[in-house]
Amino acid sequence: MRAQDIMHPEDAKAIQLIKSVPGCERLVRKFMKWGYEAQYRGENLANMIRVTSRNYPDIYAVFKEVTGQVGITEPELYVYNNPMINAYTYGETRTFIALSSSLVERMSKEELKGVIAHECGHILCRHMLYLTMYETLKEMGMFLGLIPWMMFSPLYLALQYWNRKSELSADRCGAAVVGEETYQSVLIKLASGMKEDSRQPDCLVEQGKAYEALKHSSLWNRIQQEYQCIFYSHPQLCVRALELDRWKVSYAYRSQRNRY
Repeated sequence: MRAQDIMHPEDAKAIQLIKSVPGCERLVRKFMKWGYEAQYRGENLANMIRVTSRNYPDIYAVFKEVTGQVGITEPELYVYNNPMINAYTYGETRTFIALSSSLVERMSKEELKGVIAHECGHILCRHMLYLTMYETLKEMGMFLGLIPWMMFSPLYLALQYWNRKSELSADRCGAAVVGEETYQSVLIKLASGMKEDSRQPDCLVEQGKAYEALKHSSLWNRIQQEYQCIFYSHPQLCVRALELDRWKVSYAYRSQRNRY
């Protein structure tokens, strides 16, 4: 798989916007030089379980299959104890993927494969430098107060906007590997938090259409919804579902699915 086969055009545009901010890449590499990435790896080794061929071999088999399909070098994979359904990727020089225990327990094998493919999509699209920058600025600026808000807010907001767009590319990678319908099931479980339910497979797509109609029904509604989302790290789940529903009719999607 190639990055250009799955990258969302808004993701590519947002990356160019970030690159236009003076000194952004040099800034994050400074953070990495200070060992911030190593700090995360130490936390993983200390408090999570690393997935290997010996530890959770069933999860590792799915992971190994997906990394081979996407065509990336295996990052480290961890499972951590958390009741929230979540997964994330971090690290530009030594990348890792972390899966919450709730996610592993609630997803079927194919759905778990889709989630891992999503995280591998971030790596394939070379998002990791910017994801690392985003998370580092957030923690050192907003949470630790080491960087004044006014100093880094333009870069942070640009990264926040890009991060939302990058998720659309990663979603495409997940859908390319397991199929759009299975990946829609992943998004529904993220929204509901339920392991099994009696929902329709396109319910989130229909909600996405209703959300778009609401958003564009008036200028005031559009302003409200845009303001609501400006500090979101991810797009709304119904928006992600609708984006995939539109992508599934493209040549790029069909050509990727024909490979698997």
